[in-house]
Amino acid sequence: MQTILINTEKKADATFIINLVKKLGLSAKELSISEMLDWQLAQQIEKGMKTSSISRNEIMSALGK
Repeated sequence: MQTILINTEKKADATFIINLVKKLGLSAKELSISEMLDWQLAQQIEKGMKTSSISRNEIMSALGK
């Protein structure tokens, strides 16, 4: 399975892309803000597991604190 994240500024653009993807027989889902933040946090955690160069400030920033 492959996953693609597309970030748009306009709701109409997101709706258009989601409808196009579904017409192609693929699945699409719009993420809520909290789901997007969770994904970003997971990416930072994964990055931190591979390297020790992530600072405490970066982690706290990703956590929104």
